[in-house]
Amino acid sequence: MPKISQILQLLDQKFPFSRAEKWDKTGLLIGDLDAQISRVCVCYEITDAVLDGAPDAELFLAYHPLIFRPLENLHFSNPTARLSARILAARQNLICLHTALDGAPLGRALGDELARQIGMQNVRIHGASGTEKLVKIVTFALHENVENVCDAMWSAGAGHIGLYKNASFRSHGIGTFLPTQGANPAIGKVGELERVEETKIEVVAPQNAWKSVVAAMKGAHPYEEVAYDVLALENAEINQSYGPLRLGEIAPISLDNFAREIGEKLGAPGVRLVRSGIETAKIVACSPGSGASFIEKLPRGTVFVSGDFKHHDALLAQNRGVALVDVSHAATETATLKLLREALSGCDVQIETSHEPLNPFENLKNP
Repeated sequence: MPKISQILQLLDQKFPFSRAEKWDKTGLLIGDLDAQISRVCVCYEITDAVLDGAPDAELFLAYHPLIFRPLENLHFSNPTARLSARILAARQNLICLHTALDGAPLGRALGDELARQIGMQNVRIHGASGTEKLVKIVTFALHENVENVCDAMWSAGAGHIGLYKNASFRSHGIGTFLPTQGANPAIGKVGELERVEETKIEVVAPQNAWKSVVAAMKGAHPYEEVAYDVLALENAEINQSYGPLRLGEIAPISLDNFAREIGEKLGAPGVRLVRSGIETAKIVACSPGSGASFIEKLPRGTVFVSGDFKHHDALLAQNRGVALVDVSHAATETATLKLLREALSGCDVQIETSHEPLNPFENLKNP
C-alpha cells in the first residue's frame, strides 16, 4: 500500500503543486504523510453527504479545498471546523488539488478538458499565471542501462516539452575512471584505469522537480558513484507557461445557439448571457470556476465561457466587447472527477467516486 507521501509525489508529477496560485490551499490539508492508503474516495469537495457516502475511505482526494480561510476557533457551528473534525475523528486524510489542477501542463489541465467539452480548436494558454523554469539534467550510462535510467527520470517528471513527453537526447562516447581503495565498482577493479563505452543522456525537467529526477536516476543506475550535471536554463517558450484561461476557435455559430448547446453539454442549471454586441461565436475563451478576473485580458469579439460573473463584470465585458456565457461555477468543473481518477492510475489503491451532485444550483421550472 502506498503512503500519503508517495501519493502526493505521484500527483505532483502530473499536477505540480508549485503551479497552484499563491492564495490557494493545496496538498495534504488533513492527515499523516506516513499513513498507508488502500481506499481513496475522489470527490469535488467535502460535504456531509460525501463523508457519509464513503465511511471506509482512508483518503479523500478533492478538487476544492475544505480549509481555505484561517480558522479562528474550532466551533462546530463553523462547517469547515465540523467537517474537518469528522475527518480527524475517523482517522481519514484529505488532499486537495484545486489550482494545481488548473495550472497543469498544456493538454492536461482542467481548462484543457473544459475546452474539449466546448469543442474548441487551436487551444492555447492565454493570460498565463506564470512560467515554469527548466533545468537540463545530464548523466552517463552503459548502453544496456540507458532505457532503465531514462524511464526512471521520465517517471519522476523529466522529459516533458509542451505536448511531448519522454524527450531525451543521447550521444555515445568513452568514459574513464580509476576505482581507488574502498570503492566497490560495478565494472573494473580497484587500482586499474577503466575505459568503457557509455551513452550521454540529456533531459529537461521542471526546476522544482530536479532533486526527485536525480534521485530516481540514481536509484535506477548501477554505478556506485553517478556522474551528472544540473544546468539552469533561460528558455522562455510558450509551452512553459501555465494558468487556467484557454483561448481557441470554433466553427461560427449564432451566440444564442452556442450558449444553449454549451449549457446542455456541461449540464448547467441555467445560462446567463451578456451579448456585448456579438451575434456570432467564433473566438472562444473558457476558464474553470470564477473567470471574471480574466475579462480584461481577452481580445475584443471573444465569447467567454465561465461562471460567477457579477453585475459590474457584465458592464466591463460590454465595454470591452467581450460576450459572457455564465453556466455556473460547478458546471465548468464537471471534468474534475475524471481527471482526479486518472491521476491515481497506476497507484495500488481502490478508488471510489462520490456521486453527490456537484452543483448546488438548480433551474426552477415553470409549473
